[in-house]
Amino acid sequence: RNQVFCVTHNVSPDVDVVHYSWTYFENEGAEEQREQLIRWAQRMERRPMVHHLVARGKKNTCNGDNRANVDLDKAYAEYGYNAFCIQTGLYFGGHDYDSEVEAGVNRFGWKFQGDGYHNTTRYGEELPEGDARRDSLGTVYRNWHPGPLGFQVASDAFAYVYVTG
Repeated sequence: RNQVFCVTHNVSPDVDVVHYSWTYFENEGAEEQREQLIRWAQRMERRPMVHHLVARGKKNTCNGDNRANVDLDKAYAEYGYNAFCIQTGLYFGGHDYDSEVEAGVNRFGWKFQGDGYHNTTRYGEELPEGDARRDSLGTVYRNWHPGPLGFQVASDAFAYVYVTG
């Protein structure tokens, strides 16, 4: 079963944002546990926002076709709750992933290099061509976990929101 969060025992009272990314092992009804996390965070003195990182996504907004997710977003967006989905962010960039899938290319498959926009991370661009580390850094998903390029997409999204918010 999903664990019950006790935020005040796990994070500093001075935080501005609480990140949650345990979606790989969630069971049905996980939105209830996410809602508890949001509510616990709102009971803290600084009322930190809860930002939820999801490794999947597709063209909709983080499983936006799931009624429970939509309800959670609508109820808590005004308190700063937001979900960040790696694949959704890439889809919104305009790359035609659907046509690639039809042609047998799955950029979100395990160990695939390149996300349709980049073939490696910014760090990897500094390494010489042919360097094994450079190629490895271009992995979007190692397996069901994001690889270096997948995490760069997520960190860029967080940075953009925090800088422009």
